Amino acid sequence: MMNVKRILSCVLALALAASLLPGLVSAPAAASFSDIADDATAENVEVLRMLGVVDGVGNGAFRPGGTLTRAQFCKMAVVMQGKEGAAGQYQTYTIFPDVRASHWAAGYVNLAVRGEEKLLSGYPDGKFHPDEEITFGQTVTILMRMLGYSDSDVGAVWPQGYLNTAAEKGLTEGVSLAAGDKVTRAQAARLFCNLLRTERKDGGLYAEKRGTLKQGTVLLSVSATAADGTKGAVQTEDGIYKTAGEKADATLAGRRGALLLDANGRVLTFLPDRGGSRQTVTVSEFAQDGLTDSTGRRHAVRSAVTTYYRGEKRTYGEAQPDLRPGMAATLYFTAAGELDYLFISGSVAADAVVVSRQGSTAGFERLTDSTNYQIYKNGAPATAADLQEYDVATYDAATNTIRISDVRLTGYYADAVPNPNSPQTMTVLGHDFPVLPCAAESAADFRIGQQVTLLLTEDHQIAGVVDPKKVRGNAVGIVTSVSANAATVELLCGLTIKGNPKLSENTAGQYEGQLVRVTSYQKGDQISLSRVTSGGVRGALDTAARRVGDTPLAANVRIYDKVGSGPLVSVQISDISRAQVPASDIVYAGKDSSGKVDVLVLDNVTGDGYLYGRYVFTPAQTTEDGEFLANARIKIAYGTKRGEVLYSAEAECGGGYRNGDFGGLAFYKSQSGTRLAGTAAMTKLSAVPNTAWNGGKSVTWKGVTYPVAENAVCYNRTTDSWMTVAEGRAFANTADLYYDNAGQKIRIVVVQQAK
Repeated sequence: MMNVKRILSCVLALALAASLLPGLVSAPAAASFSDIADDATAENVEVLRMLGVVDGVGNGAFRPGGTLTRAQFCKMAVVMQGKEGAAGQYQTYTIFPDVRASHWAAGYVNLAVRGEEKLLSGYPDGKFHPDEEITFGQTVTILMRMLGYSDSDVGAVWPQGYLNTAAEKGLTEGVSLAAGDKVTRAQAARLFCNLLRTERKDGGLYAEKRGTLKQGTVLLSVSATAADGTKGAVQTEDGIYKTAGEKADATLAGRRGALLLDANGRVLTFLPDRGGSRQTVTVSEFAQDGLTDSTGRRHAVRSAVTTYYRGEKRTYGEAQPDLRPGMAATLYFTAAGELDYLFISGSVAADAVVVSRQGSTAGFERLTDSTNYQIYKNGAPATAADLQEYDVATYDAATNTIRISDVRLTGYYADAVPNPNSPQTMTVLGHDFPVLPCAAESAADFRIGQQVTLLLTEDHQIAGVVDPKKVRGNAVGIVTSVSANAATVELLCGLTIKGNPKLSENTAGQYEGQLVRVTSYQKGDQISLSRVTSGGVRGALDTAARRVGDTPLAANVRIYDKVGSGPLVSVQISDISRAQVPASDIVYAGKDSSGKVDVLVLDNVTGDGYLYGRYVFTPAQTTEDGEFLANARIKIAYGTKRGEVLYSAEAECGGGYRNGDFGGLAFYKSQSGTRLAGTAAMTKLSAVPNTAWNGGKSVTWKGVTYPVAENAVCYNRTTDSWMTVAEGRAFANTADLYYDNAGQKIRIVVVQQAK
């Protein structure tokens, strides 16, 4: 993911200079400015650009360290007052001999000198010296007069009286200069933004002199459509607002702050709140208790944390089931470092471009006016060289990214609404897919009853329809439920496919929890499931290098582990304790269209495929004469909170188990019922003191550090009950710890009252 700080700097930087120098050409807000290095300056520039106080230059540079002339700063002050329209009335006469009517800044200078606030004056020689670099003392004097202060309010000593009062009011916060120092363009942007947040002499913030402030709102979108059809409107938590002038930049989406509205309720600008911090990541996994980014770093997120997704305010717990790997997430933190809220990029595409040939970006200009976008393919950073024919491109304004999807579904064309000649939705694989306008022509070439391949956007809309003879589908997913005539498959792209697999009762259970390819060839709701059991890239997995053989892992790689015929469980590369995983332990390694491994299925490498707890063993049953009645059976008892007892499935087993022992079991479904897929080999660490624990995440004992599994269970021998690990550590000062030999994670904690 491109660093947000760099994006914001690049996107906003050009904005300040056109009002600083005469005759310069404005550049679009999304242009790139490589010489702004800090986020704060870029943010200040964007606030002022929307107000019209600053514009852009045509050379792609901002020159934040460049200085300002008196004329340039004078123009900025007049525009900030909202009086630029009146400047023309002051253009036709001359107050200063060096600012005649023909001077580009004459109207602004004359208005500032003769206007109501009388912001500044000339020099004793009767001249204005418009091209002289403005000093900090002069700058602060102008801004303080805009706030309503005069010489009599600040004392007789100039400019120190103005500087002292300005510091007390917070006007000069973040800018530390001596009175005679020259003011840079970046410093000027900071001062003007401070001005908006500073209280006037007669009360109220300066921003309220320009309009009405709507505080404490989160900017959800800058590309919304207003009720009257106006594009580029601003959407917040409580409504959609048209802009009064310049459109807001996409990089502000997700920020909390204040809208400044004019008398007609239109947005003049948006003032982001100061304080706190934020971090934007590309997510490789969303879990109930947090997320993992593409670098493998884990971010804890409580279920109650406010989450903004597709223009809606929800809790993370509510949004998490709808979130998919590859999305961009921005984590906003308070000044104290606590997670405040999440903003998830997930815009609904209004248009798309189907890539016509390898490496081509033709048509992308239709999606965005910017040429500085970053490309993401299947949620991972990419370049134009990674693009393949039939890939689909959309634009996400919130992150200024082109999003590439290579998801293709091949299936039977079952229905169209309102009709096949101009479908708005098409039904394939039992799913109703919206049809984008760009796909209307290709969709009209096919009739209901044909087999088609759908080219899908990242948000699962149809961008094109092609003949399967040209390109086949690549739908792969995990079967979450299955019977002989009904199956549900969660595709890795986030789609849910349901249909009739037409399996026998004996074989249906073998598909549950397995990786399959999905297609459809016949009428009705029939789907075809084909298990992915082997193949793909060959070689060992190097976890540090993130490679299988010579093939790198994709940034958004999906990794699964399984025990024998057991179901797949999602894992992270950080869950793998081995530096090298031999090829014999890799069931499948599939590649994406860029040639990187995007799906990896392992064979009992992490130990996460087992359910851990206490054995409930029932020996084989025979009559007194030794006649066989029933096989031995085994299940697991465990608990995730104090006092509860949960049980796993039960399966027939052989010998070697003792009722009450601690261990792990994995199960799978077969034609004859639930079967035992495997037993976890465990190692016991005896009487480990609480002092060996490292904050609850790991244990260091006898020179070895063992991670503690997130779903570790705790058994209390004294009370014969289950409890949380934290409760177990509070109950006793020592514990017996059991770790699995595959992943070497602590899975079971056993405590008892000290004797």
